[in-house]
Amino acid sequence: MKVVEVNNLTFSYEPSFEPLIKNLTFSVEKGSFLSIIGPNGSGKTTIFRLLTGMIKPAKNSVLIWGKDVNDYSRKELVRYVSALPSAEIIHNEVLRVQDYLELARYPYLSVLQSLSKIDYSIIENAKKITQIQRLANKYLWELSQGELARVRIARVLAQDSKIIIMDEPTAHLDIDHKLWFLGALRRLKSSGKTVVTIIHDINLAYRFSDEIMILNEGRIEFLGFKEDIDLRLLEKVFNVKVRKVHNDLLFEETF
Repeated sequence: MKVVEVNNLTFSYEPSFEPLIKNLTFSVEKGSFLSIIGPNGSGKTTIFRLLTGMIKPAKNSVLIWGKDVNDYSRKELVRYVSALPSAEIIHNEVLRVQDYLELARYPYLSVLQSLSKIDYSIIENAKKITQIQRLANKYLWELSQGELARVRIARVLAQDSKIIIMDEPTAHLDIDHKLWFLGALRRLKSSGKTVVTIIHDINLAYRFSDEIMILNEGRIEFLGFKEDIDLRLLEKVFNVKVRKVHNDLLFEETF
């Protein structure tokens, strides 16, 4: 089943500018793990914003569960899509981690309804996955960049949407937390979640994803199973030399 469909999507922030996204067509199947990679300026973050409704695409060019992303209310959309942008400005300096995570459950509540035991159980599971139990009573402003990164990921997981779309989720994470978290995403995928990540680390994308999209200058250069990637294409797009060793890719500069 296709849970994300993109049809002839072209986008520019200003009508007079050259489009950043150029006639993209692709779909994401339920339960798959897709990573989007590409050089800086290739349109990855713009795709993230279009898929998550942060900016409005043309009518019927982005469908979520068969419905135009523009036709969802914000509260309705977040029940289907958990979105993690690469950066977030958090203004509330008196917010504790636990409070911040509880906010992820409010789209499911009616007016005056309180969090249930199920809500708290989902939050606790998100804390375990991201290993932040000890941070629950800390204020957000007390956290290091790495701790805040894990807390932001935990909030996305606590939202418990059917589709998880993340822009650079492993930024600021130590290598052990990167590996743990991407492994956790794979386990979530096995329970029926659909995962789309935008990630700079090509090796992590190659190791953990089922499928990879290579985006370059707003166009899709490759979309398919990672085993089918032509290393010569990676060399061309990223301007590096590439060798495959077991299940890893090794990169060498060309200059």
